[in-house]
Amino acid sequence: MTLRRVPVFAYDWVLIGLVLLINLVGLVTLYSAAPSRGVWVQQLVAFPIALSVGLLAQMFSRRQVLAWAFPLYAVSLAMLVLVLLVGREINGAKAWFDLGPISFQPLEMAKIGLILVLAKVLAARPLERPLDYVLPMVVAAPILGLVFIQPDLGGTLVLIAGLLGILFVRGMPVQHIVLGLVAVVVLIPTVVWPNLSQYQRDRVEILFDLSKDPRGKGFQQIQSTIAIGSGGLMGKGFGSGTQTQLGFVPERQTDFIYSVLAEEWGFMGAVSLMLLYALLFFRLGRMILECVRMEDRLVITGVLSMLAFQVVVNIAVTLGLAPVTGLTLPLVSKGGSSLVMVYLGLGLALLMHRDRYREV
Repeated sequence: MTLRRVPVFAYDWVLIGLVLLINLVGLVTLYSAAPSRGVWVQQLVAFPIALSVGLLAQMFSRRQVLAWAFPLYAVSLAMLVLVLLVGREINGAKAWFDLGPISFQPLEMAKIGLILVLAKVLAARPLERPLDYVLPMVVAAPILGLVFIQPDLGGTLVLIAGLLGILFVRGMPVQHIVLGLVAVVVLIPTVVWPNLSQYQRDRVEILFDLSKDPRGKGFQQIQSTIAIGSGGLMGKGFGSGTQTQLGFVPERQTDFIYSVLAEEWGFMGAVSLMLLYALLFFRLGRMILECVRMEDRLVITGVLSMLAFQVVVNIAVTLGLAPVTGLTLPLVSKGGSSLVMVYLGLGLALLMHRDRYREV
């Protein structure tokens, strides 16, 4: 199937417009936030590549895409193992392949692979008995485990969000949801917390009192909230954020780029970006309801769940409402591999929705 065979009205052009608009906001904000113009140029180069990947996905049918599920899953597992052996360590996590001027995080590919495999595995299996969860858990566990031991707690939580969203849309009974929440409450203090590294524990503990170590563990979020608050209603203007331009906001081109936007464009700019994301998620939710096949619904659900979780947590971190997780802001923060995979995920969601009535 080629692009020319698909009517233009088969696509959700509102969603496409929202994605491009948010990406444009990201490029403008990054121009101001980046410590060097080289960083911004890298993202500018990544944009047409990501867009091309999203367009390339439209040349295939839903059936062809779902046929990639297990091969992509297997490649993702292999790369996650390999990165632990030869990957580059950044901020305490061995999660990146360093290929000269290009770096790649295999987690991004693993997200797509996991979504596609879970969609295939769960489409024909209702969640009625505890045994029905064994297969999806067996599929998810290796990827979750490999990402967790990098250690990348933020990435692990994104994958879990995608898994839970898919299980919910597949029809997880209410009583199973309650049991799952009870299990989480039990596992966090007994299994998760003891296995966190010390710096991850510090991030959680400092959240409850940022002033406890204002020049150390609490520095990032304190400076972020100062930047956001100093923006006021309308902001200080493009390139005029003092907290940003004087280098007080750390990781301002990635984890804390929302602070840059809020300082320069104020409350109105910050809320406007939130609304754009909300509209994007609303359109994805509507696409789920309009799909007639369970596989299609689950693929779009996985994309929506992971994106929404990452956006909410990133913004919560900049506001001092959640511990620092290392999660970037999709379509806005610097990150070439992340941008490419976000476009691929959204491209797959678009084609699933496009082919919802076609036997292909």
